[in-house]
Amino acid sequence: MADSSYLPDVAGGMVAAATFADDAGAERALAILAESDVRPEEISVVARDAARAARLAGDRAWFPGKDEHGLTKILHRIVHRLPRAVRQRYRAELAAGRIAIVAAAGGQPADTLAALLARAGGSLVDQWWQVPADLFAP
Repeated sequence: MADSSYLPDVAGGMVAAATFADDAGAERALAILAESDVRPEEISVVARDAARAARLAGDRAWFPGKDEHGLTKILHRIVHRLPRAVRQRYRAELAAGRIAIVAAAGGQPADTLAALLARAGGSLVDQWWQVPADLFAP
């Protein structure tokens, strides 16, 4: 495993993601993923506001910048941006205040994760190959 990603070190892995308009939809998605035995380390909550992402993720998911404090947190914001694939797909949605939930296909296939996110009411549901990134738990 990589030091900076839950995805395999060199190759990366499949992920599925969707956006949600409100906190209730994102919480519903996190609950559905948890009920389907998706581990918290395989789920990342991305929002424009880091405090909102942290509140939604709680102990059920990861979010970029979790477990970083003080100068390390500031440095993370400068050096580690969202992965390019996430920025390309969800930049406008995140800027509009929506929440993106990204799940790594560890124990579940990516198409199953996409179906679960769609069932939770997610929009812009997509799957792709994600190279290792600071998106998931180390």
